[in-house]
Amino acid sequence: MKRVVVAVLALSLVVAVSAFAVEDTQSPKDTGLNFEQMKTNHMKKLDERTNSLQQEKTCVQAAKNQDDLMGCRSKHKADMKGRHDEMRMRDGSGGPGSAVPPQVK
Repeated sequence: MKRVVVAVLALSLVVAVSAFAVEDTQSPKDTGLNFEQMKTNHMKKLDERTNSLQQEKTCVQAAKNQDDLMGCRSKHKADMKGRHDEMRMRDGSGGPGSAVPPQVK
Protein backbone atom coordinates (compact mmCIF):
# COMPACT_ATOMS: atom_id res chain seq x y z
CA MET A 1 0.00 0.00 0.00
CA LYS A 2 2.83 2.40 0.86
CA ARG A 3 4.45 1.73 -2.51
CA VAL A 4 1.25 2.62 -4.32
CA VAL A 5 0.95 5.91 -2.41
CA VAL A 6 4.60 6.78 -3.10
CA ALA A 7 4.18 5.91 -6.79
CA VAL A 8 1.03 8.05 -7.08
CA LEU A 9 2.76 10.99 -5.37
CA ALA A 10 5.80 10.67 -7.62
CA LEU A 11 3.64 10.49 -10.72
CA SER A 12 1.60 13.53 -9.69
CA LEU A 13 4.82 15.47 -9.03
CA VAL A 14 6.14 14.62 -12.50
CA VAL A 15 2.87 15.70 -14.11
CA ALA A 16 2.81 18.97 -12.15
CA VAL A 17 6.42 19.85 -13.02
CA SER A 18 5.90 19.10 -16.71
CA ALA A 19 2.73 21.22 -16.73
CA PHE A 20 4.68 24.20 -15.36
CA ALA A 21 7.44 23.63 -17.90
CA VAL A 22 4.98 23.64 -20.80
CA GLU A 23 3.27 26.77 -19.46
CA ASP A 24 6.55 28.76 -19.30
CA THR A 25 7.68 28.09 -22.86
CA GLN A 26 7.24 30.77 -25.52
CA SER A 27 6.26 30.20 -29.06
CA PRO A 28 8.78 31.43 -31.67
CA LYS A 29 6.19 33.98 -32.81
CA ASP A 30 6.02 35.57 -29.32
CA THR A 31 9.80 35.59 -29.00
CA GLY A 32 10.17 37.34 -32.36
CA LEU A 33 7.69 40.03 -31.43
CA ASN A 34 9.39 40.66 -28.10
CA PHE A 35 12.77 40.75 -29.84
CA GLU A 36 11.58 43.34 -32.36
CA GLN A 37 10.13 45.49 -29.56
CA MET A 38 13.37 45.25 -27.57
CA LYS A 39 15.42 46.07 -30.67
CA THR A 40 13.24 49.11 -31.47
CA ASN A 41 13.43 50.37 -27.88
CA HIS A 42 17.19 49.90 -27.79
CA MET A 43 17.65 51.79 -31.06
CA LYS A 44 15.50 54.63 -29.70
CA LYS A 45 17.67 54.87 -26.57
CA LEU A 46 20.85 54.83 -28.67
CA ASP A 47 19.51 57.65 -30.85
CA GLU A 48 18.67 59.70 -27.76
CA ARG A 49 22.16 59.18 -26.33
CA THR A 50 23.76 60.03 -29.69
CA ASN A 51 21.73 63.24 -29.93
CA SER A 52 22.67 64.18 -26.37
CA LEU A 53 26.36 63.61 -27.09
CA GLN A 54 26.12 65.60 -30.32
CA GLN A 55 24.59 68.52 -28.39
CA GLU A 56 27.41 68.34 -25.85
CA LYS A 57 29.99 68.23 -28.65
CA THR A 58 28.46 71.34 -30.25
CA CYS A 59 28.48 73.10 -26.88
CA VAL A 60 32.14 72.19 -26.30
CA GLN A 61 33.13 73.41 -29.75
CA ALA A 62 31.39 76.75 -29.08
CA ALA A 63 32.98 77.15 -25.61
CA LYS A 64 35.12 80.25 -25.25
CA ASN A 65 36.64 79.51 -21.84
CA GLN A 66 36.87 76.92 -19.09
CA ASP A 67 33.62 78.06 -17.46
CA ASP A 68 31.75 77.49 -20.73
CA LEU A 69 33.36 74.08 -21.04
CA MET A 70 32.38 73.12 -17.49
CA GLY A 71 28.84 74.36 -18.20
CA CYS A 72 28.60 72.03 -21.18
CA ARG A 73 29.64 69.06 -19.07
CA SER A 74 27.28 69.99 -16.23
CA LYS A 75 24.37 70.38 -18.64
CA HIS A 76 25.11 67.00 -20.26
CA LYS A 77 25.43 65.24 -16.91
CA ALA A 78 22.13 66.74 -15.71
CA ASP A 79 20.45 65.65 -18.94
CA MET A 80 21.77 62.10 -18.63
CA LYS A 81 20.80 61.92 -14.95
CA GLY A 82 17.28 63.05 -15.84
CA ARG A 83 17.03 60.35 -18.49
CA HIS A 84 18.35 57.74 -16.06
CA ASP A 85 15.87 58.76 -13.36
CA GLU A 86 13.04 58.76 -15.90
CA MET A 87 13.92 55.24 -17.02
CA ARG A 88 14.20 54.04 -13.44
CA MET A 89 10.74 55.37 -12.61
CA ARG A 90 9.24 53.97 -15.82
CA ASP A 91 10.82 50.54 -15.32
CA GLY A 92 10.15 50.46 -11.59
CA SER A 93 13.65 49.25 -10.93
CA GLY A 94 15.70 50.53 -8.05
CA GLY A 95 19.05 50.40 -9.79
CA PRO A 96 21.56 47.83 -10.93
CA GLY A 97 20.80 44.32 -9.81
CA SER A 98 17.33 45.07 -8.55
CA ALA A 99 15.46 44.97 -11.85
CA VAL A 100 12.76 42.33 -12.07
CA PRO A 101 12.66 40.48 -15.38
CA PRO A 102 9.58 41.19 -17.49
CA GLN A 103 6.68 38.79 -17.16
CA VAL A 104 6.00 36.59 -20.17
CA LYS A 105 2.36 36.06 -21.04
